[in-house]
Amino acid sequence: MLISDFYEEPDAILEAIKPLKFIGNDLIVFHVLDPAELSFEYEDASSFEDLESGEQIPVVPESLAKEYRALLREHIDALTTKFSEHRIDYTLLNTSEPLDRALFSYLSSRERLMRVR
Repeated sequence: MLISDFYEEPDAILEAIKPLKFIGNDLIVFHVLDPAELSFEYEDASSFEDLESGEQIPVVPESLAKEYRALLREHIDALTTKFSEHRIDYTLLNTSEPLDRALFSYLSSRERLMRVR
């Protein structure tokens, strides 16, 4: 089981985790995002800090929100496709939902898929 925010290019993510899959593991990945990351409902101009580099990034939400949401959707779609192509279970988790509910939802969907296979 791999839990991450997956803030990296999908190809780089796949290359990094391929060894886990190809040594026979049944790999499950959980993509964890905060509701604010998913919706980008900010209104006031502010600065965001890159937690890895410490760089301050000025943002005017009204000019960025639509593009941000489109880029995030593309990223999630690309991850979904890449993981599916390699038979890796992928689940997007929203941190506003209780973990037990998210895990139950995943396990229920996996059980349905196992019946179909």
